[in-house]
Amino acid sequence: MPYVTYRGKNASLRFYSIRFVPAVPVLVENESVLEHLRDDPDFEVNEEKIIPLEDLTVPQLKDKAKKAGVEGFADLKKPELITALKALEGGDAPDANSDTP
Repeated sequence: MPYVTYRGKNASLRFYSIRFVPAVPVLVENESVLEHLRDDPDFEVNEEKIIPLEDLTVPQLKDKAKKAGVEGFADLKKPELITALKALEGGDAPDANSDTP
């Protein structure tokens, strides 16, 4: 299922009954809506199911970290969350938590 990212300048936008916030990927399942969004230069349609970690918000990253079992995720900042999640994807132990008591 495609994810659509709004790249426009508005703080947020409601389009086709979907709320788009800049740089936050949104899952869009309606094929006719996708066709319109593909033609609009303010939207980027990503056909892959995987969203780059850098495009996720901090709450989304924390949710992924919680599900992945990252200890101390609540105190981590965005770059640390990304590092920890990438380390888990690579099969390594996350080093972002090494100084956590």
